Amino acid sequence: MRLSGYRRHLGQSTGSLPPGSFDNDIDRLVDEAMKAALAGEVRGDITFGEYASLFGFFRSAVMQEGRLLELAIGQAVQKNPDLKLLPTTAMPIVPAAQEMLKRTPADEIKGVRFPSRVHSTETYKPDLFVVNRTKHSGLILDIKRSLGSYRPQEVDRLRFRMLAVAAIAPEWVAEHQGPLLVKIETAIVDGADQVSDPERGVFRLSEIDDLLESEGAADSIRLIRAAFSGRVQDELARRCRTLAVDHVGPHNFPDVANPAGDDASTGHEQASVVPLQASVTQQPRFGYARRPGLH
Repeated sequence: MRLSGYRRHLGQSTGSLPPGSFDNDIDRLVDEAMKAALAGEVRGDITFGEYASLFGFFRSAVMQEGRLLELAIGQAVQKNPDLKLLPTTAMPIVPAAQEMLKRTPADEIKGVRFPSRVHSTETYKPDLFVVNRTKHSGLILDIKRSLGSYRPQEVDRLRFRMLAVAAIAPEWVAEHQGPLLVKIETAIVDGADQVSDPERGVFRLSEIDDLLESEGAADSIRLIRAAFSGRVQDELARRCRTLAVDHVGPHNFPDVANPAGDDASTGHEQASVVPLQASVTQQPRFGYARRPGLH
């Protein structure tokens, strides 16, 4: 069997992680993630105004949390001598594999080989490519911070792309000086730990031990994520307090005697009506929008 498809059933773990092996990695990973989140570019935003920096940090922290989950899972893989991480590069999505998957369910494809040396305009890059040395198998992982934010059709398209890559992965890995693999599986991991559908190749983050067949990974990832969450919430609280202090400054209190401001009494006198100019009728034309003030 060249294409195993999704990892469908959660089996017994075969490897183990040394107790406390992640303790020294937590601070380093969290520090790197926080530095990246704080260094995120802050841009002005019409909608959020003076809260733009707060919103910018929020978006940056969300992005870094997704990356942190990848790093944490990668650390768990490296702690298990039976597992190995392959470098992740863009892999071709072969049209022939796509056509086969459209007609045949992945679990019914047996003994089919697809060449990887073909012209392909579409590629897919796994978040992690894990190899089990003892089983000569590969596991292609796509890690989402929260799968609930994706529409069902988007998840289905991702599953399809991953399976198409899995169909050529053994040959592609061998051609790139990788190990010989006899089976390839795919799995989408929901970092929010809410969605689990093994029959469709979707798993909760808490099921990562079974996916990797290695004990202790889920607990280590949970500790890393909790440490990062604490740092992010502390930073958000600090920024909110700063904004609150700025908003209660003396210059922000309204004048009770004249709540509308000094110019309120003359507002109606100064108001004037500007007549609208009649638009000039022009012949309809085909092309880009044209405006006198912009061209």
